[in-house]
Amino acid sequence: MSPAPAEQAPIRNDSVRHWLLGGIACLCLFAGGPLLAADGEDFAAMLQRADAVKTVDPAEFTRLIDQLHAQLDNLSGQQREHLQYLQGWRLAYAGEYAAAIPMLESLADKASDPTIQFRASVTATNVQMLATRYEGAFLQLNKLLNKLPEVTDKDARLQGMSVAADLYVLVGEYDLGIHYAERVAEENARGRGICRGEQIRLDALCKTKRITADDPALPAAIDACLRQGESMAANGIRSTQARLFLRENRVDEAINLLERYYSEVEQTRYPRGISEWESLMAQAYQRRGAGVNAQRMALRAAEHSVKNQFTLPLVGAYRVLYEETEKQGDISSAIAYLKKSAAADKAYLDDVTARQLAYERVKSNTLSTKSQLEALNQENKLLQLQRELDGKAAETSRLYIALLLLVLVFIALWAYRTKRSQLHFMKLSQVDSLTGIANRPRFIQLAEAVLEAARKSQQQASVVLCDLDHFKSINDRFGHAAGDHVLRQAVLACQGHLRVSDIFGRVGGEEFGIVLPGCGLEDAIQRAERLRIALNAIEPQYDGERCLVSGSFGVTSTEQSGYELRQLLAHADAALYRAKDAGRDRVMPYDGKTVDAARPDPVDDNELRNVGHA
Repeated sequence: MSPAPAEQAPIRNDSVRHWLLGGIACLCLFAGGPLLAADGEDFAAMLQRADAVKTVDPAEFTRLIDQLHAQLDNLSGQQREHLQYLQGWRLAYAGEYAAAIPMLESLADKASDPTIQFRASVTATNVQMLATRYEGAFLQLNKLLNKLPEVTDKDARLQGMSVAADLYVLVGEYDLGIHYAERVAEENARGRGICRGEQIRLDALCKTKRITADDPALPAAIDACLRQGESMAANGIRSTQARLFLRENRVDEAINLLERYYSEVEQTRYPRGISEWESLMAQAYQRRGAGVNAQRMALRAAEHSVKNQFTLPLVGAYRVLYEETEKQGDISSAIAYLKKSAAADKAYLDDVTARQLAYERVKSNTLSTKSQLEALNQENKLLQLQRELDGKAAETSRLYIALLLLVLVFIALWAYRTKRSQLHFMKLSQVDSLTGIANRPRFIQLAEAVLEAARKSQQQASVVLCDLDHFKSINDRFGHAAGDHVLRQAVLACQGHLRVSDIFGRVGGEEFGIVLPGCGLEDAIQRAERLRIALNAIEPQYDGERCLVSGSFGVTSTEQSGYELRQLLAHADAALYRAKDAGRDRVMPYDGKTVDAARPDPVDDNELRNVGHA
């Protein structure tokens, strides 16, 4: 399950952060109503208690924070900083990232307590990741890792290494994530490191398919968490085990596990974690054939999902709702959920791409900065040598010249290497990494340029949208590796029938866009038909089995739709929708009707995205 976005960087489905401090004396202190007066030691105990129970007892945590805020004028400077940190943590836990980030960043810059400063910086890094501010999160992570050797507080070190482990797992750097998770377990700060480190390590092993549901490390890690009172962390590991049960088709065992601890998960009041748990339950119920329960849990998962964020649990919930309403014959609801599922899936894939690009960009810039520093250091050393050589005899002048030339060559090589890295990164940002054709932003940029040139010269141009039929069934039957293979074969088949001047790009998961300059509607229909036949002709083999491929095409031209790319894509999308509705594997021209009549959700004005169908 997705744990609290808190001080120990809970970013993924399995990340939970707990701080267990305080004791019986604190419990006695808070037994009555709100405290009207307390000395400095009482306030310190209250802060420690709040820090300890923030992921264990959210209700008590909230009560303590409110009591402390009411006594704000009586707190010392460091106590106010500690309270501000806990208030920022509470905002992040509730999903109010826009309010939490500036509060935590202010502490990270100005706190007088180095430990609070480091903890605020770590939590801000995690919340930036949750708020999809990926580049800022990875920049901050580099600073944290540089500071880590200077940090002596064991809890703060555990928090910092946990953040590093979580973020590396998030971008697919699983070995790095496991490395930091093992360091967390090795240091085992106050007995909590084994629970936290094992939680991240087991999740990484699950994602890389290096563990099974019966691995003894799973119950051992759960027991370690429960001994420390870390029930949320224990449930995070249980969600990993439930995913493994479903992967191994042990549906009843997954349902028993999820049902047994569902009420405990609800009591956390953490929407992100509850949504993921309910999404897993919906998928498990559906695989058992309990459609009513699956639909009920999928609706709850969608209700508890973080507003304006598209996560994998939300994609799964909408997919369950689509399939169940389709079984019930409620076609209008099924179509609505299908569109939500497709939109959420595309948004989630875009988010994955964005965080990976941010990581690579920060990594590239960091390497470039290090290279610059090394070059400057070398140059400084050579300048010092030059001053020493000035006092020597004239016969040493040739050596001086040789060294100066070496500096120039070194700088030239460094500039050449940096320029190559920049050009390589620019190319990566414009090309779809799987198929090698233009990605969506690049396709839109090239298409708009071609259409503007056609408008000025009053030449015709056509737009074709192609969507592979039943692509999800290929992924479900053969796996995503087979789906990737089919996408590459489909692109190769289409490229054999396209001109150099044609614009070809991947605009969605299995959807492609083509701009045909100088081509009228009838010619575009004929060319689209050749592409359709070419798709039918490929028979990719995967693990000895054939993956049948077909595609549906929607076609329009500037003569019908004008020269605005948004309008052309909307009309081609409407024609594609007609092709799907008519039975797939066919070419349909735009019939002149409004887009709204064919499809209730028109193309987005801002990013020209979501132009396709499942």
